[in-house]
Amino acid sequence: MDTLVTLSPLEVERLLITIESSQQVHRRHQYFLWSQGALQGFLPHDILIVGYGEYDTPGFRCEVLARANIYEDRAMLREIDELVQAMVDDWQNAGGTPRLYAAEQGGGKIGTRLASLGFGNALAHGMREFTRVNAGFFVFLRMPQAPDRRHAYFAEVLMPYLYVTLYRMLQSEQDAPGRRLRPGVKLSGREAEVISLIRDGKTNQQIALTLELSPLTVKNHVQNILRKLEVANRAQAVAKAVKARLIGDSAAN
Repeated sequence: MDTLVTLSPLEVERLLITIESSQQVHRRHQYFLWSQGALQGFLPHDILIVGYGEYDTPGFRCEVLARANIYEDRAMLREIDELVQAMVDDWQNAGGTPRLYAAEQGGGKIGTRLASLGFGNALAHGMREFTRVNAGFFVFLRMPQAPDRRHAYFAEVLMPYLYVTLYRMLQSEQDAPGRRLRPGVKLSGREAEVISLIRDGKTNQQIALTLELSPLTVKNHVQNILRKLEVANRAQAVAKAVKARLIGDSAAN
């Protein structure tokens, strides 16, 4: 942060609220809500990718937090993994400073790839102090405008909170009972049908055709399932539903 960034009194207040609200995040759905709420005032985005583990090893994992259903497309998830790895390499080569990308053809390897995938402008940054087993890397996609030095400043200021909040969430899951359903939580018969079809890789449109429902009705069922299971996306919902034996782990079950 070699350039001074001046904050208005309102921005200072909102920044404190963002930091304070991060302390209340312990579960995956809470992280998603925080990223879609308070964090948007400083790092606006549609898709957040969180990476953790050790760089350049099979233990490094990327997860997508988004309202869009890109995580049901395995080919797209592979593209995301490759994109994040390219950003990690770029970030490390730049000495661990926030990387700002404008999505455009001819905008360099990463900018061109962002444009071709429809991910728009992006910012990527990680926790410099932890680059091995407990690495943390964050990619903000589909930013409404090309990120600038103010976005880079906020990425630096908020990085410790992004990182600590991520690992607090992961630790909470590891310690259970966060992996278990709250007592009394059940899926309706129709919701069980929907989550079973999601497990089988069906899109909302395909589920609607299979169950003879409207796509909007299917979308509402999916949102109810995510809320009941307290997860941020469909992949997490399937994993939790299988673990809780609400559905089998395959169509044959």
